[in-house]
Amino acid sequence: MKTWIPVLLILASVSLFGCDDSKSKERLNSTMNSWIGRDINEFVRKYGAPTTTLTLPNGNTIYSYRTDREQAFKQPINVNEFRNRRGEKTTLITGGNTIVDRDFCEINVEFARSSEIQSWRYEGDSAKLCNIKSLPKTLQKQLQKDGILP
Repeated sequence: MKTWIPVLLILASVSLFGCDDSKSKERLNSTMNSWIGRDINEFVRKYGAPTTTLTLPNGNTIYSYRTDREQAFKQPINVNEFRNRRGEKTTLITGGNTIVDRDFCEINVEFARSSEIQSWRYEGDSAKLCNIKSLPKTLQKQLQKDGILP
């Protein structure tokens, strides 16, 4: 049962090294680490209700704040006509495909039965690039105030 905490800490370390902006990573670390040992109810009052919750086998709970974004881009269609030496025409049509760009952001906060926050982790794209409009407004504003989000 206690294996969840090391697993979460390892995942947090791995995901944080993937951030492309070290200042954003430092700010996120600083902000979230300041919550370790504090009451989850205070966190929820400040940042809003989580997107999902998960009860772990050891009795701890994880609150997840997550957003997913998907944008589709159409490639332009190009029509090129060529003539060979004999004057025969060949038409080449390219493009027209759809390219889909996906990203997500998720902040997980683990707390004990006593309501004490024990750990947190961040997964997803760089916090600077992440569209978190579906996260609670208070969480968005605080992350912007802390300089983590633009």
